Order: sequence, then structure tokens, then C-alpha cells
Amino acid sequence: MCSKRTRWLCCCVMELKGILPDETISKLVTKARRVKKHFRKIEKQKNVEKERISSCMNCHDIKCPMSSDLIDKNLFKFQKKLRNGEPFIVPDVLKQGTGLSWEPMVTLRALCANSSSSVNSDVKSNVKAFDCLASCEVEINTRQFFKGYKEGRRYVNLWPEMLKLKDWPPSDEFENLLPRHCDEFIHCLPFQEYSDPRSGILNLATKLPPHVIKPDLGPKTYIAYGTREELGRGDSVTKLHCDIADAVNILTHITEVKLTEDQLCAIKKIKSAHKAQDIKEGRAQDNRGPFVPSITKEISETAGALWDIFKREDTAKLEAYLQKHCKEFRHTFFSPVEKVIHPIHDQCFYLTFDHKKKLEKEFGVVPLTFEQKLGEAVFILAGCPHQVRNLKSCTKIAADFVSPENVDICMLLTEEFRRLPKNHRAREDKLELKNMIIYAADQVVEELEAFIG
Repeated sequence: MCSKRTRWLCCCVMELKGILPDETISKLVTKARRVKKHFRKIEKQKNVEKERISSCMNCHDIKCPMSSDLIDKNLFKFQKKLRNGEPFIVPDVLKQGTGLSWEPMVTLRALCANSSSSVNSDVKSNVKAFDCLASCEVEINTRQFFKGYKEGRRYVNLWPEMLKLKDWPPSDEFENLLPRHCDEFIHCLPFQEYSDPRSGILNLATKLPPHVIKPDLGPKTYIAYGTREELGRGDSVTKLHCDIADAVNILTHITEVKLTEDQLCAIKKIKSAHKAQDIKEGRAQDNRGPFVPSITKEISETAGALWDIFKREDTAKLEAYLQKHCKEFRHTFFSPVEKVIHPIHDQCFYLTFDHKKKLEKEFGVVPLTFEQKLGEAVFILAGCPHQVRNLKSCTKIAADFVSPENVDICMLLTEEFRRLPKNHRAREDKLELKNMIIYAADQVVEELEAFIG
């Protein structure tokens, strides 16, 4: 005789439902093939005509309708970078805006003026910041945090306290809470065909219809302390990671906090103690020779952050290096990194100057290293491992986008993230990529069919 549990299980039926109507994909493929065939025929006719004109006239004697004055050369250059997976830097983008201030206290006042009373109360009192030395979250008075941004904070032993706010204000409604700053950011974005999170015509993320849940692609604000000296422990860094989508990052505000002579002396002594501890525990990068400074030249007055971006094709070698040397790194509360699930997606490594030199020596891998200056927009493409260290206190605004050129890389990363353990932090990234592709293709085919008539 069946138990109650068995009878209950027998009565339960799991019903699988599709989001799209039946045959949607097959019909879309058929229409796409028809449109492609039509435009192939037109392209062949154009090529024949082009050859006829070239044989009859000297190309220098005519002005082609598609001459360079009608083509945005910078956009073509950017698209080439997209296809090759190369980062792209655009200077002085803030000059395109209205001059709205990005000073943190200004944004805080704007937030208080635009937010509800409950949010207003929260941001006026405390924020949850990340302590880079302990690698843990701490609660601090909001105004004290911003005071430290301008003047610096220190521990009892004079070691610099490095705090950062990730995705501030604490909400995915940046557009509603800071509408003027959101408009200013979007207005300053270069290559808005791709980067505009609202209406970029080549941003697949904008193709999702209103009824589909959209991924949170920004804009997001990142406010963090920084110092030019590479501390080795507790640096204000974004650790090595790989984004699931393309991204653009604009440095909107910087403040230099100079360390006192007493602090510099204390830092030197504490670094020596750290080195001795690593040697004692067998975790030193190199037991021979003096400490090598991270920066051997003067930092530009307008530089705020030091970037290292690796090529996609170097990812396997980079992972091999991290697996080999993982025990030389420290993590939460200075504990060594003992276990590695995925060297890049774990986001627990930052390669110091010494590690980068060793990586080059052992694997021949050299990142693109550069200083991001105030007002510069940095484009980081999907699949490119990268890390950032703040040289000064910085405010950065970032947004993700999905370019047609890199949609295949996004798909590979999506599958890679899905294979990670269930509780892994990278599994939280959801892009709704397949929906984007379907809706984008449907829109393109529909518009081309209308164009054909």
C-alpha cells in the first residue's frame, strides 16, 4: 500500500512552459535567412557596379558617396578594438557634460534631496563600506566616510585605512535617486551607440522588452580611498576578475591624500615586518633582494587609478600562474589563499608589481598597464581579465553593455559561470543573454523586412 508521501508525489506533475510562443525561433530563423539572401543579392550588384566604375575612372578623380567625411573613423576604430578584444581609452569625456559636480558631498546632498525619507535617513547616518585591509564589510558614519575620502584615515599604527563604497547609493535605482548625475554620465559617454544603457542602438541589452526582467547593468558609482604607495596589504583595489559583459568606466573625481613623514616611516617598518612574516611562513614572493617599489616615476597630477588589463588569449597562462603561486597571496583578515576554485572568478588575487614581473618572466604574459586620468573613459571588453588600484581617492561611474561583436564571448562566460559551485559569488551575475539575442534579432529582421518592403 502506498504511503501518503508516495501518493502525493505521484499526483504532482511538473509543467514546463516556454517564455516565447511555439515556433518563434524557427520562424525567426526562416525570416532571417530570407532577409540575408536579399541583401546578399544587393551586395553582389554593388560589387559589380564598383568594379565597373573603377575600370572606367581614376578613383582620385571622383568623390565616393561613402567617403571619409561621411564615416565616423573613431567609431570604426572602436569597433575594430571590440572585435579584437582590446581596451579603449577616451580622454576628456567630462567636457561633453554640463559641468555638474561629482564631488562626493555634492552627490550626497543631491541624493538626500531626491530620495524618500527612509532612504534619506539611512544615507545620512551610516554606510556599509569595504575595509581593504581586513577584506570585510564595516559600518561607518556617512559623513565620516566622505571626510576620510578628502583627508584620509589611519589605524592606530599609522597604516592608511582604505575604505570603498561599491555600487553607491545602495540601490539599483541610480537613475531615480541621482537623476541629474545619471543624465550627465550618459551625456558624457563616448560611442553611445554601444554604451548608452537606455537606448544604445548597438547595445543588445536595450532590446529587451518591458515585460522581460532586465539585468542590472548600471550606471553604478564606486567611491574609494587610495594612495600612490603600493602597500602590499590593504591596498584600495578591485581584485583581478573578468566581467560577463563589456563595460565603460569614467573617472569623475579625484582627491590626493598625502601621507605624513611619520606615516611613511611607519609604513616602511610594517612592510618589513610583513616581508619577514611571509619569509617565515614560506610565502614570500622572492627571499632575495630588497623590496621593489611599485611605481618608479612620478604619478600624473590628474591620474587617479592604475589599471592592468590582460589579453583574452593570455587567460589560460594567467590562471596557471595564479594556481602555481596562490599561497603567496593573502585574503580575509590576512589569511593565506589556501583553496582556489577559479583563479580569476574567485576575485581574491591582486598582482603586485613583483608578481607582474614574475608573471612576465615565467609565462611571458604582460598586461596593458596605464594610469586612468580624471575625465577618462576606459572601455573593458568581455573576457579580458583586469584589476585596478587607486592611486588617489577616486569616484568612478561605470555601466555595462552587450556589443554584437562580443556576444559570443558573453555566451562562453555565461556558461563558464554556470559551471561554478552553487554558492560561488560569480554565479550571481545574470545577463539574460539568450533573451537579448532573440529580441535583438527579431527587431533587426522586422526592420529590414520593412525596409525591403
